[in-house]
Amino acid sequence: MLLGIVIVVFCVVVGSIELSSSYREYQTHLQAGGGEGSPMTVMDVVKWQVARLVGAAVIAGGLISGSMLMGLAWIGRTMEQVRDALEGELAPARAGHTEVPAKAGN
Repeated sequence: MLLGIVIVVFCVVVGSIELSSSYREYQTHLQAGGGEGSPMTVMDVVKWQVARLVGAAVIAGGLISGSMLMGLAWIGRTMEQVRDALEGELAPARAGHTEVPAKAGN
């Protein structure tokens, strides 16, 4: 469970930092060119779009994988509880059947 939480937090932080730094670089290029009306190079726009995709993929991937790990941990814990509950119910039933079955050959 803890590993899933760590993965979610780490990926959201890293993805946010990636988006923030890329946006800052994009705005710097935009302002250095003279404002909204200035022509941007195709590479500047492509870099910003790729950075948006990478940042969003890191965030989404972290959310998905972290959520899956947390879900698997919850399922595992539930299965342990069911096993312990069934083990507690079966122990008295086994104590009542201590007789050894007779062999078929006798």
